[in-house]
Amino acid sequence: MGVAYMSQIDLVELGIRVKEARRERGLTQGQVAVMIGSSRSRVIAFENGYAPDISINTVIHMLNAVGLDFRLSTFNDGCPTLDDLQAEQAEEDARNARRGLPQPRW
Repeated sequence: MGVAYMSQIDLVELGIRVKEARRERGLTQGQVAVMIGSSRSRVIAFENGYAPDISINTVIHMLNAVGLDFRLSTFNDGCPTLDDLQAEQAEEDARNARRGLPQPRW
């Protein structure tokens, strides 16, 4: 799962991402609930976009339990950061290496 940028926090979108990541890791909703000290019904509600009173701490614990992380940063209007560009270049270099293409010399 790549980096996603959101200008607003959308709990429905976060719930969808938690569900996807949980499934990718082979975790059940019950396992996630135990990991974060909550109930399975709370995990289900969040994944389905209905958890209006959920705390930010619970959301962060749930994200971490399924291998996601939540970062707040200054808004850069969707422009990639240096880290993003370096990661993209590293991925491109790795693809080129697998194809036997020469590596750029910077």
